[in-house]
Amino acid sequence: MSETPRPDDTPPGLYDETGNARFFADPAMDRFVAVVMNMAQEMWVQEERLLTLEEAGGSAPVDREAKLKAFIDRLFAPIRGA
Repeated sequence: MSETPRPDDTPPGLYDETGNARFFADPAMDRFVAVVMNMAQEMWVQEERLLTLEEAGGSAPVDREAKLKAFIDRLFAPIRGA
């Protein structure tokens, strides 16, 4: 089994004994954040599908990059303190 590649400037202690990155003192928080990010990804997939259906139905094309940026901004607003 090969080890996950790590950048040369990786801070000490970022990876746990299994090779997974740890960002919080409590490993449960890392898993919780992963769940939230998976849910956000699924939400964006649904948004993309909805946009495609709306455009196929005759709605005006939407700037998907702008919508994605707005989605990401809303998602990370609590972290950014906005």
